[in-house]
Amino acid sequence: MNIIRGQYEELNCPFCDKGKIQCFFIPGAWSHKMKRTKTLPGSGSVSKSADVWLIQSGCKNCSKSQEEVEKELRRKNII
Repeated sequence: MNIIRGQYEELNCPFCDKGKIQCFFIPGAWSHKMKRTKTLPGSGSVSKSADVWLIQSGCKNCSKSQEEVEKELRRKNII
């Protein structure tokens, strides 16, 4: 059973900077892969999965929809 660990966040609206956008943030997870060979014992790789942002609401102040807010946050590299 996988347990999703995340936290609720409030971001400012990218359009009006007054409204609060409800989000759920899931940080990326690290994975370690070890190789077991005779020539290079203990060698392996480390990788991190991408962070996940789930936008749960639009802006109530400027009446922007959830999709518009998410698109603008991604365009500005906020999420």
